[in-house]
Amino acid sequence: MPPLRNTLADLTDERFRTAVLLGLASIPFTVVLSWESAPTSFSGEAVVVAGLFAGLHYTDRAAGNGDVGLLEAVRYGKRPAVSRRAGVVAGVVGSAPAIGWEIASTAELVWTLSGWQKAVAVVALPIVVPFLVALFGLGGGVGAAVGDWLGGRIDRNRDGASSRAVPDAAADDSRWWWLIAAYVVVAPAVLLYVFGVRPDSDAGLLVAILSLLALVPFAALVVGALFKDAASHGGAGRGWMLNYWTYLGASLGTYAVAYLAARVVRSTNPSGVGAYAFLIALWISSVVYLDHRRRYGSAS
Repeated sequence: MPPLRNTLADLTDERFRTAVLLGLASIPFTVVLSWESAPTSFSGEAVVVAGLFAGLHYTDRAAGNGDVGLLEAVRYGKRPAVSRRAGVVAGVVGSAPAIGWEIASTAELVWTLSGWQKAVAVVALPIVVPFLVALFGLGGGVGAAVGDWLGGRIDRNRDGASSRAVPDAAADDSRWWWLIAAYVVVAPAVLLYVFGVRPDSDAGLLVAILSLLALVPFAALVVGALFKDAASHGGAGRGWMLNYWTYLGASLGTYAVAYLAARVVRSTNPSGVGAYAFLIALWISSVVYLDHRRRYGSAS
């Protein structure tokens, strides 16, 4: 089984250390998300996200280890293969909770069952465990494919900005910052109206609901705008060492933490809690980004 041997080798390969760390980081999230459903079913969201970050890291030429993207591209011929392998590694490492739960569940069955039923449980374990590992690895690979695509877009935007830049250029042609600025104004207005004013009339409640329903997809659009503007602006030859992870990762990470915290305290709407935390964190990230853009670049 060459794919299995390759994956096992990648787990101990120094080049995939970041993928292993991302897989380890996904474990507590998987535990929390699967706490009520395991061992019947397991949540794969955390390893998909870990795979996405792995795909971004191993594709992006500006990653912390600058050799990874280009070196691996030369070694394996194309970057998607590297990103996919990194995502699989993250997913396999992140499958540890599922394996532990499955082993514990089988041990409990063996203790309580007898005769042929006990034998079936023992024989099934070596089949179920690799299947779970493969599913988690697939989830990490899918996330890595998305991350690789996003990383490719970043590279193209950065290359385009660099090719347009001149040494003392004062501005670039990106206009995505307008959406970010609009969100900085609109988001607090909507949230203050919904949670500050707290309208109790039918018309006021309708306006509040429609405003929130419009704000969420607008925030998703702003994430894309922040991504595009940061990628193009950061490559325009200025002294600003822009790191889009800081601006995007902060808001997305806040959503994940808030969602998990809400699940832990058994909130009736963990997704809503995570969404509100995301909206606030995205607003803070947008303000910080626009401030840095004004100081180090041009917003005109």
